[in-house]
Amino acid sequence: MSTSVQPQSEQVSFNAWKSLLVLTGTIVIFLYLNTAMSPALPSIAKDFDTSLSTASWVMTAYMVSGAVMTVVMGRLSDLVGAKKMLMIMMLFFTVGTILAPFAQDIFTLIIIRVFQGIAVASTPISTKIIRDTFPKSKFPIGLSVYLAAYSGGMALGAVLGPVVAAGGGWQYNFYYIAPIAAILTFVSWKFVHVDESKKIHDEENIDLESQTDKPKKAKKQHIDFIGIITMAMTLVSFLIAITFSGSIATNPISFVIPLVFGIVFLVIFLIVEKRVKNPLVNLKLVFHPVILIGNIIMLMFGILQYIVITGIPQLGSAPPPSGLGLDPIHVGLLQLAFGLSMMIFGPVFGILIAKRRHLNLKLLVPGIGISAITFLMLLFFHYSSAGINSSLFIFGIAGALLPTTLINVIIGITPKEYTGISSAITNMMRIVGGAIGPVITTVILATSTIDITVDNVEGTYPSPVTFNILFIVGLVMTILSVFLALIMKHRATKLAAVASATTPTGKK
Repeated sequence: MSTSVQPQSEQVSFNAWKSLLVLTGTIVIFLYLNTAMSPALPSIAKDFDTSLSTASWVMTAYMVSGAVMTVVMGRLSDLVGAKKMLMIMMLFFTVGTILAPFAQDIFTLIIIRVFQGIAVASTPISTKIIRDTFPKSKFPIGLSVYLAAYSGGMALGAVLGPVVAAGGGWQYNFYYIAPIAAILTFVSWKFVHVDESKKIHDEENIDLESQTDKPKKAKKQHIDFIGIITMAMTLVSFLIAITFSGSIATNPISFVIPLVFGIVFLVIFLIVEKRVKNPLVNLKLVFHPVILIGNIIMLMFGILQYIVITGIPQLGSAPPPSGLGLDPIHVGLLQLAFGLSMMIFGPVFGILIAKRRHLNLKLLVPGIGISAITFLMLLFFHYSSAGINSSLFIFGIAGALLPTTLINVIIGITPKEYTGISSAITNMMRIVGGAIGPVITTVILATSTIDITVDNVEGTYPSPVTFNILFIVGLVMTILSVFLALIMKHRATKLAAVASATTPTGKK
């Protein structure tokens, strides 16, 4: 007669909670220094006597670096350990934050931002740490708290960024964050505890369908440097092309050349990854039907988030009849409801999903449906601060729900030792979406402009109709995402049924 022993691991340890608290702090400051730079770009351009398009690379370089390093850091966290990668990332970010406000020219500042951008790769590292420290049944809680902090950091930068830039200048964002980053670097070293034994030891076939544990013969892993270089060149080329897509009519070469380079390097990358023994990215993982669709949805969600983050401040600051004509403080407050909603509902949904695992798939489609409602409301009610705040509060619910359910589904079918690279790919898609969103917003708002005189100074601002077009584009994207989510849910449900039928308890 055998007795079943309830594993103690179902209780979340104190060390796990400490690690989660530190990780949420790091992601808040990383994302804050991303969105807070947007309202500071005009003052950066003025201080360095450069164009606004050149100054925008202060944000673009951060995102490009993050997109490239996300996959690299995710892979290395699987191979050599997440704690080591976390410390390297924190050191780069902290040093960059200290040096950035003392940059003497725009190109030095951009280079510093490239090094800082490594911090954007923190999500796969943190996801792996949370998965390794939290019991399986509690993982959705830890993940949702972290993702709420992710979105909260973006919203905090959008709220406080205009105030800081207007009050003390762009340098003060770095002055405020530098001591916090230094403290978090120390507490990351001191208080983040993780079992570094959960690494990849073998690159044998991944059985995503049955998710059965197979004994693996330990082998020494080698870093795929060719894969890293070709992937980096692919992402950089595509993101540069996206950045210059708004100037296709006037300067098509700046778009076409990086696009061609991106396609060439992508082909080389796929060939290399298919043939190399220890690939940077396991293509079976990337092209798994459920994971592939989920990553496409995450890409589109990243675009939608940054349409809101970059479009709403322009709507708020532009004088009537273009926009609302608000001062910097009230422009920032337009996104306060967005951030608060995500921080409130993120942990709530995590607890619900942890207690009732079947809700994960059931809430996937509604999360995207709420996004569609948001853009429908923005289309009709963006003419007042109250209408925008109400719409963005609802979007915050989607921002809390969608990434939580989406990542939980993807991680749920990913072998544990591949958590870092799997979550890295998903986060990379969100970052790329974050690079595309501002470009789409800029291009649409520049299609039609009107001249408005404010305090005897004439300026050019987006025509009111362009904001309608922007929100219609967002609405169309959300509707398309709903259809993709329905397909993803159907395939994930079938996969779960197959997995449960092949477990020891369900095996015939």
